[in-house]
Amino acid sequence: MLWNSKWKIDIEDDEANVKRFRAYAAECRRLARTASETDRLMLIEIAEAWIGCAEQAEHKTNLDRKR
Repeated sequence: MLWNSKWKIDIEDDEANVKRFRAYAAECRRLARTASETDRLMLIEIAEAWIGCAEQAEHKTNLDRKR
């Protein structure tokens, strides 16, 4: 598992990562609500990247289930 205190990624558990990545995106969106305009745009961009990670992990989970 890779982590930096709050941000954890389990390279063996894609299903758990999907939930984590979506939670990270939600946290970025929450922070964006009270951030400056510049920071808000960056946080929204980061949230979108986390959603992309969640979608990739979800896709991998679905492929693994088919095997």
